[in-house]
Amino acid sequence: MSIEVTIKQKGFFKKSITLDVILGKELKYGRFDGDHLEKGEFGKNEFIAYHPEHIGRGFSVDCVPYTKDGVYLRLPQPSTPREIRDFYDTVQRIATYWKCSINVDGVKTSLKKFLSGYEDMVKFNEHVITVFCKEILEEGKGPFTFFSALWPLHVGKEEAEIFLQDVEKFYLWMHEKQNIDAEYADLLFFEEEGKVVGKYGLWSDTRHLFPMKPAVPIGCTFVETGEKIECS
Repeated sequence: MSIEVTIKQKGFFKKSITLDVILGKELKYGRFDGDHLEKGEFGKNEFIAYHPEHIGRGFSVDCVPYTKDGVYLRLPQPSTPREIRDFYDTVQRIATYWKCSINVDGVKTSLKKFLSGYEDMVKFNEHVITVFCKEILEEGKGPFTFFSALWPLHVGKEEAEIFLQDVEKFYLWMHEKQNIDAEYADLLFFEEEGKVVGKYGLWSDTRHLFPMKPAVPIGCTFVETGEKIECS
């Protein structure tokens, strides 16, 4: 579930988009390496934008550097009201900088109409949080893992009980969990006695994060078949 916006520049004399236009003065960026963000780095054609003062899910920006054609933005939900605001402000900066067309979830719209939907989107976002909390507590689903701006966050029964009572704590929790001074442990692969073994490399003076359960990094597949790799 997400908000997806495509902005395409129109006109004969087109302007190149710049990082300053996309990020404004406060947003930061990075690229995912497996399941954690490498801050200040770009992916091949995509990067993740987030606000360091209220870290949430982050939103993806899909475009070629200095493109004159278009930009695709995607904000996963549930998110936070402040991050939704960041997303809407980013769309507004780009649409104001370019003479352009705007499509939201595949439907053509105007900038004015898109911006007017902010409050409704915040209410819908709260509804989504309520629904997944009830699914965990009442229907026995989950736990759920939310891929977020810096690393995945794991929501189980303990968290769901808190968030169902006070949705604001979900927003604070996302920032607090991602604002700790820690690094993701580096996963290294070795071949031992004919088997491939994964090991974590650690620094003795650094606080490290580990996944909740053993897993192969996202995007790693068998070269010969393209199939997903499972691990014990």
